Amino acid sequence: MNYIEPFVLDDWGTCVDPLSLDELFALSAEGTTTSLDTSTPISYGSVTGQPQLRERIIEYYQSQLSKNVTDLHVAITQGTISANYLVLDTFLRPGDHIIVQYPTYQQLFSVPRRRGIGISLWKADPNNDWSLDPEQLKQLVKKGRTKMIVINKPNNPTGAPIPSAVLGELVKIAAENNIIILADEVFRPLYHGVNPDIGNSPSIIAWAGCYRNIISTGSLSKGFALPGLRIGWVLSPNLQIIDEINLARDYITLSVSGIDQELATFALLPDIRTKILSRSEKICASNLALLTDFIEKWKSKGRLSWVKPVVGASAFIQVFDSTGHPVNDKEYCERMIRDIGLLIVPGGYTFGNGEVGNGERWDFKGYLRIGFVCEKELLTEALRVWGEYLGKD
Repeated sequence: MNYIEPFVLDDWGTCVDPLSLDELFALSAEGTTTSLDTSTPISYGSVTGQPQLRERIIEYYQSQLSKNVTDLHVAITQGTISANYLVLDTFLRPGDHIIVQYPTYQQLFSVPRRRGIGISLWKADPNNDWSLDPEQLKQLVKKGRTKMIVINKPNNPTGAPIPSAVLGELVKIAAENNIIILADEVFRPLYHGVNPDIGNSPSIIAWAGCYRNIISTGSLSKGFALPGLRIGWVLSPNLQIIDEINLARDYITLSVSGIDQELATFALLPDIRTKILSRSEKICASNLALLTDFIEKWKSKGRLSWVKPVVGASAFIQVFDSTGHPVNDKEYCERMIRDIGLLIVPGGYTFGNGEVGNGERWDFKGYLRIGFVCEKELLTEALRVWGEYLGKD
């Protein structure tokens, strides 16, 4: 029997404020030509994903880039988690070596580790806004063995972007060594007052014209506020990559729900997606302002520390006890949910839990992952309760 490492983050999950069907359909304003096509038969449909949905995903990426990127190919999956798993399972073999941005979503290192793949960590610097150093990346590459570089942008849990200059160096290093780049970009639409097209952090697909072994995964779950649709994708300029993903996909699912795909196709209409993302941006801005005021208050008292996120739906916040030492985050979160009913993700436990790869350990003691893209009233009440708890500790 294979040992499956517990996916601890799912046990401490958070969620965004999702759209209802009524809210989604209401975005199709009276007098426009956009509507949901309900005439499509509820059959298996295209095994590789409905053609119109694939076209809309490709068009969405093209619309986000400063230069029109052509010759893109996409496979439809059940959420980003399925997309990432397919990529990692399809292109890696025991004995291979990969480099993983760290900290990051547990799946991106736990799945390869379970399959006997060597892992090196490209560590973000918490003392420099969680930045990544391309020179460190060069030192991690093992000639002839490194098969993939895995990044998570915008980063979960820190809410940090990867600037264009660093992405350019990453692509150059990968191209020189024929390494696949996997970019989990599920949080990419959630920018807080930063225009990604001006150069802060475009999609990895922006480099499709100069290197073809690049992969972007994403879904409608985060910025699009439609997590229940379970629509994700694998996108690449390399058709062979997508063909191999579709072959591997046959072993996991016959097809993704046709109803979900129809709804996703509707949501990705240009005018509808613009309204969805505008709604998400407003929620992010309003809630992040609340969280910022709260953190800065307790930061001045020596109890909390953070690097304010500029992208994504989460913040990575370190908590200190009354003596100035980082708390045991797992025990702290367990105590809070037991004592006051407040659920917060323990960052050290879920993102720095034990050995990561090649004997490396990285401790995020005292860190909490705060998801803030929920109903404003819910966040307000949660911060009030947490503030009272901090005041008593």
